[in-house]
Amino acid sequence: MPQLPAQEVPDSGDASGPRFSRDNTLQALPLQFVGAARDYFGVWLVNVLLTLCTLGIWSAWAKVRTRRWFYGHTRLAGAGFDYHATGGQILKGRLLAIALLVGISVITALWPRAERALTLLFLAGMPWAINAGLRFNACMTSWSNVRFDFQGRYGRALLVFVLIPLASVFTLGLLAPLATQRLARYAASSYRFGAAAFSCAPRLGTLYAALLRSMVLLLAVCLLGLLITQLAGTAMIPEFSLAEMLRGLSGPLPNRHRPLTPGLRMFLAVLPVMLAMLYAAVIVAAMYYSACAHNETLSRCALAGGHRLHSDMAPLRYIWITLSGLAASLVSAGLAYPWARVRRYRYVAQCITVLAAPGLDEFISQQPARRPGAFGAELSQLEGFAVVSSL
Repeated sequence: MPQLPAQEVPDSGDASGPRFSRDNTLQALPLQFVGAARDYFGVWLVNVLLTLCTLGIWSAWAKVRTRRWFYGHTRLAGAGFDYHATGGQILKGRLLAIALLVGISVITALWPRAERALTLLFLAGMPWAINAGLRFNACMTSWSNVRFDFQGRYGRALLVFVLIPLASVFTLGLLAPLATQRLARYAASSYRFGAAAFSCAPRLGTLYAALLRSMVLLLAVCLLGLLITQLAGTAMIPEFSLAEMLRGLSGPLPNRHRPLTPGLRMFLAVLPVMLAMLYAAVIVAAMYYSACAHNETLSRCALAGGHRLHSDMAPLRYIWITLSGLAASLVSAGLAYPWARVRRYRYVAQCITVLAAPGLDEFISQQPARRPGAFGAELSQLEGFAVVSSL
């Protein structure tokens, strides 16, 4: 493994965070992505054509080829990542998922009274299904010939994937930072690199500060939306006025004896624009919070042996890269999608750094290299439950 110049990294100073090595001389190993969009374009185009020709069957192999391409071009300390699943394994899991969903549909059609019980049973099984999908993908991923693993527990999965997110929805997002913190703790403590465990302790105050900034951004985009609404309304109705529109909304509703008021006509004319701007504001705010949470959770992650992670992604730049890539894909009828995906993946990857403690080579050599075989066959059905949990 190539040796990079050592870098002094200050300790977190937070007693509640993960315990790291007392030696502050950590080696900065940046994550590198060496793939080119023109190369991925060929992989993507073949996958699209074969998926269409096989009525979707090839999508299982398409997923494998895509992940192997991205993982293989992602380098850490000179070594690439690898994805070991096969298209046959994924297809088998998806067929199992389809059979399960068809069975549920048939039972509810024959016995309608069973629908509520099956729905509750389905929701109760979601945490297990999510854990199964996460374990499949983790166990099929490796770096330096050492595989990852995921050993999540049902009870904690039920809490972080179902109960806390539901509470966050009912509190209009006020518990979103708590949900992020608990999810990061659960995921990190469940992942393994070989036999080495991860840990993560995101700071709740930092996450709430990110939520506050995202709300300010939401308000700013909404104000911009009002300006765009005014311009669009004026283009459609010369006498358009936001004040007149609001007065029309506060008046009595129209009926067959009371025609539409000018304010209501203005409102109906610009309603699609207002909904589009509101949707855009929510998406932008969500992406901003997601980027901030990504930085906080990764930068508070540690691996046994004193190794740490760090992420310095700029949220506004991440939003620009994502939205400009989406716009390019729409304008080009999807042909720019490979470029947009590679561009976004490269930026996120290159913002991540591993801060390795001394003795990283020995640490890796001590990890068991799990061999494929019966283990892979045993997990092949778990991919299907990831499909079920995402529906």
